[in-house]
Amino acid sequence: MDISLPIAIGMGMAILLLIMPNKLYMREPTGKHEIVEVLQQERKTIWKQFEERLAKSHSGWGVNQYVTLSFLLGIASFGVSSQILQSWWMALPALLAGIMFTERLVSVWGARRKDDFEAGNVKAIRLMASSLRTSPSYLHAFEQVATSPFLSEIVLEEYRRIVELLRAQVPLEHVMNRFFERTGSADVKYLATIVHIQREMGGDMAKTLDLAASSILRRRQSLRRQKAAMAQIVAQVNLLSIMPFVFVIALYVNNPNHFDPLTATIGGRFLILGSLASILIGGEAIRFVAHKSISRGA
Repeated sequence: MDISLPIAIGMGMAILLLIMPNKLYMREPTGKHEIVEVLQQERKTIWKQFEERLAKSHSGWGVNQYVTLSFLLGIASFGVSSQILQSWWMALPALLAGIMFTERLVSVWGARRKDDFEAGNVKAIRLMASSLRTSPSYLHAFEQVATSPFLSEIVLEEYRRIVELLRAQVPLEHVMNRFFERTGSADVKYLATIVHIQREMGGDMAKTLDLAASSILRRRQSLRRQKAAMAQIVAQVNLLSIMPFVFVIALYVNNPNHFDPLTATIGGRFLILGSLASILIGGEAIRFVAHKSISRGA
């Protein structure tokens, strides 16, 4: 069965969706705004929940990019697997590999952007502390951060949302909780806790924020050492996960009949499929344990 034409058509459609503006085929409800969502607390659809999950990853990806890239990588995995296994139906599980590869890219890209945000957020906290020394208004302090030319765009975007919500008379505690939900940053959770306690107990907020910034810097230094210790393990897992696929593809390109003895029987095809799946699953399991160890401070 020749599947080259369906694959070519599918990849062409996916590329077209990838470069199309999001607004052309995903329309937001009329008059919908983040403030309305905060005040109404309406039930969210699965599509909306998935969109918020991508937003929390801080990768900057939209749902259309995620779905399209998953489709492209899945089709590519399916095409290679079907050629090696000489069976299109046995290669169907390879379509799910596209989601796995996309999740990996989202995770890596999101981790980099999250590090950039947390590094800039320390500067934002220092700026808030300086602003509170001259004016006790939280709104004024957040406005100073949101208009600062010394912070990165990823930090400014989050603080502009805070200013917008505060101007709409949304309670500060609720705004800080939404701030943490969007970023998923432990530093933001720490900041939200400090703000809540200070509003309840009182005290010198400017001095408290300076101490908080110093504490966050010490925490980031400790976390950087933990990541450095785990980096070698993660790099080895990535290399071991990729090399078998590179080796198999190189063998197939060099000699398309190389795997004929294995693919001559159903059992041999299942062995190849099981081996490739074991490599992927094993690599993801080791990587999951490594990231959990870092997040727990192990």
